[in-house]
Amino acid sequence: MLTQMSPLLYWYTFPEAQADKPSTNQRVQALENSGIQASILHDLMAVYSLAADQLEHSSRTIFILQGVPHQLFASVSRLRTANQNVGIIVLSSSLDEQFMVQLLHSGVDGYALSEASDSLVLALVNNVWRRISNYARLELLQSTPWTLTSRGWVLISPSGQRLDLTTTERQLLTALFSQPGRRADHQTLLSALSDTSQSPQGSGQNRLGVIISRLKKKADARNIEVPLRSVHRWGYMFADEIYIDDDSYVEALEGASTTDDK
Repeated sequence: MLTQMSPLLYWYTFPEAQADKPSTNQRVQALENSGIQASILHDLMAVYSLAADQLEHSSRTIFILQGVPHQLFASVSRLRTANQNVGIIVLSSSLDEQFMVQLLHSGVDGYALSEASDSLVLALVNNVWRRISNYARLELLQSTPWTLTSRGWVLISPSGQRLDLTTTERQLLTALFSQPGRRADHQTLLSALSDTSQSPQGSGQNRLGVIISRLKKKADARNIEVPLRSVHRWGYMFADEIYIDDDSYVEALEGASTTDDK
């Protein structure tokens, strides 16, 4: 599951630009006050190394490089080579059209003058983060077989077929997806079900069996094979990857998982 979180921002200022105002410490503090997780890096080689190590978190990672044009152009090129997906923002002592063209060709995502206001820098960070996180979301949608969307009310098959869920089906899948490995025992699933007019009569494992059987029959009528499997004398599992397409719903699922662990 892909969860929308705050970006991880790393700021490197070249020695020649460390006298620029406001200071790097002031810049980073302003970003942190706006809810951005920001850190200062003091070694350029550490920037490249960190970028290469951040492949798993590329959709959250943004680097800001501050310096003079000739330093920035070479550094952006090397940083982009280290990681194709991280966000890169440049703050330069000067910006002319030729340099901006070079920056864009080298892979920069945003740029401004070194004296740019904190508001402009924050806007750049948010804009770059939105773009790289949306790109990661698209990639995940294309690679993940199943998608749960519309706040858990719609299950979409790998072929793009839509399956609308009842209240009871949504409750059951919510409980299932909140558990590690998308596996849950009978009691966990039963506890998640409320008494609604859509719930079949019965109790215990029989009730779960009826709900899942009806869900599978509804899916079969649309030529959808839902990978719900029975785990003998224990519970049920969803035997495939699932992508949750609503951030607020993801948070609810993770909250449910945390509650169950207590």
